[in-house]
This record gives sequence, C-alpha cells and structure tokens, in this order.
Amino acid sequence: MSYVLHNRLGSGGFAIEAVLELAELSYRLDLIDSAPGSDLPGGAASLNPWRQVPVLECPDGKIVTETAAILFYLDEKHASLRDGPHLFVEDRAAFYRWPVFLSVNVYEGFLRMVYPDRYLGPDSDAVGALRKAAGGRIHEAFKLIEDRLNETQYLCGDRLSPADVYCAMLFSWHRKRQDLPLCTRLTERVARHPVVAPVWRKNFDHWLDRKWADEE
Repeated sequence: MSYVLHNRLGSGGFAIEAVLELAELSYRLDLIDSAPGSDLPGGAASLNPWRQVPVLECPDGKIVTETAAILFYLDEKHASLRDGPHLFVEDRAAFYRWPVFLSVNVYEGFLRMVYPDRYLGPDSDAVGALRKAAGGRIHEAFKLIEDRLNETQYLCGDRLSPADVYCAMLFSWHRKRQDLPLCTRLTERVARHPVVAPVWRKNFDHWLDRKWADEE
C-alpha cells in the first residue's frame, strides 16, 4: 500500500510531494479543485477539520496534517528521508528546529497575509496593517535563516534535507529579496534538483513571478 497526499496545486503540500519523490516513496496525489489563496471547499473538512492542506493519508489509515509533523512522521518511518539517496539529515537538532520555526514564523505569516479576515473579521479596516506586519515578520525570519546558511550549506548540514525543501517553497512565496542571497541560492538548488523540478513547475510556474526551476 502507498500514501495518499491530499493537496491543491500551488499550496504547501508541494513540500511533501517533493519529499516523497526524493525519498522514493510510493504515493498517490489527490488534488483538490481549489486555487491558492481561496478557501478550501467544504468537503475538505472531512480530511482535516481545520480545512488546510497538506493532508497525508497513511497506509494504515492514519491521517497526518501540518507540514512539519508530516516531515517528522515520514522521517521516523523511512530512512530515505535522512540517509539518501537524495535527502540527508546530518544535524538532528536542526531538523527538528527549522521546520517548526518555518511553520510558526513563516507559514503562519503567509496565512495572515492571504486570509486576513480569519484574524481580524470580514469588516476590519486593519487589513493593510496586518499584511504589512506579517510581511515584515516573515522577512525577519528569513534573515535568521540567512544567518544559518552562513554556517552550513543547507539547514541540516552540507547536504539537502527535507527542511530545505520546505524552506525553499516558502522563500519562493516571499518573492525576490536581494538582501537574502543565501536563501535565494538554496531555493534555486531545491527547485532545480532533477527530481524536484517537475513537481516545482507543476505547482508554481503558473502563478509565481519567477520560474525558479529554470536558469535565468
């Protein structure tokens, strides 16, 4: 039996799809007919009452949600997420640290920018201020990532890890940032990886302002 990944194109489930490919794990992709930035259809609540993707349906019937949690679960079950052929976790503490950091400080910031009514209500006049503050906080988080990449080539050592895939996805949503060259380079490496590139193009080439998987 294989995994089932429930996602919609252009959403956070890209990171899980790419990791499943890199780890050479069997899975089926169940795409929800919904555009990024819109609310998921009501039926999505049967998969995740919080109505967010990704959702990973495991061979034993268990459901795992939250990108960082899915990465940790897969790492526990499959050595190919931490010891090749494409993914390696050389620093376990860093592997636990950075996906959680990204979820709490970056992913959540994007939710505030894209869905401000969830935090302020539908009639608030503070939407602009919330989006500006969230964008600033996201940038500060990536500056911390930039400092980390001054120490190691990748977040968990000198080779690609699942945390880097997650980070690259989120950084591409942050658009071009000239003061974050190492984050930019990491994103290029991930997007252009021969295993990742087809998944990246399918998810992001139709809506991001840069085709990261291609040389400029």
